[in-house]
Amino acid sequence: MTRFFRKTALAAVLCLSISGTAFAANLGAGVVQASALHLRAEASTESQSLAVVPYASGVIVTGETGDGWYSVIYRGQSGYMSGEYLSLNANLNGNFGVGAIQGTTVRLRAEPNTSSQILGTYDTGTQMNITGVAESSWYKVSYNGQEGYVSSDYMRYVSGPGGVVGSGASSGADAGTESDSTVGTASTEGEKIVETAKKYLGVPYVWAGTSPSGFDCSGLVYYVYKECGYSVNRTAASLYQNGVAVDRSELQPGDVICFTNSGYSYIGHTGIYIGDGQFIHASSGGGRVMISSLSETYYNNHYYGARRIVS
Repeated sequence: MTRFFRKTALAAVLCLSISGTAFAANLGAGVVQASALHLRAEASTESQSLAVVPYASGVIVTGETGDGWYSVIYRGQSGYMSGEYLSLNANLNGNFGVGAIQGTTVRLRAEPNTSSQILGTYDTGTQMNITGVAESSWYKVSYNGQEGYVSSDYMRYVSGPGGVVGSGASSGADAGTESDSTVGTASTEGEKIVETAKKYLGVPYVWAGTSPSGFDCSGLVYYVYKECGYSVNRTAASLYQNGVAVDRSELQPGDVICFTNSGYSYIGHTGIYIGDGQFIHASSGGGRVMISSLSETYYNNHYYGARRIVS
């Protein structure tokens, strides 16, 4: 296991959206170092691909097979990744979503070890923001403005990034009103993004194009968001690192959506969701900026995920 615990220099705090039923005890974290990396059902390149994971995505590492592969959790999906393309570390900060205590009188520690100060004890169901993986088998957490560490053996998954808890917000009607206001603002900004994008319907597709004289897929998204005052990454794969993850069932106008290429090996296309199951994009096949439906066979089969930039 010495290879696993080598230190790596991280250029930025990574965001990981996890969607599943539980966290497993972790051995640390990994960061994808390939342009796209398959999450496999078994520790073999011939095994079924469960997901295509973009460059710089974070994963929770739960074990080592001994033949160069690691068992990992990515967005709540358990599988295997080749260690050749993972940068491994015992510690990684980031927004790992919301977890809940699973156990009785589980201790929140000041440091990731059982000898450190006890900051509090909590029972099953107490929700905490998970802000990192620490010292192998611990999660760094935040609760009611206090940061500490909880053993990963005593946490289960609740929701992905964005569901902040324990921040001192009131409960009941006031909290509900605040939530509705936030959603309304995001929706208004999203509609602004959509209307801006629609101005460019019919503009020719131009590879590497980032102007109204011609766009490629990510060039259109990049230009539209810039025009609306937002800074996003330039390429389709790197756009998936912006914002927060959104479930397909919860898409809102203005969300950035991403698709894998024909071989399902990497993120190769992107567009902007406009509502009613449709999105606007610069299509190489269509030769122009156009509107398509997510229900079309190709886009339905190659749908990878979505990110919400406006908030």
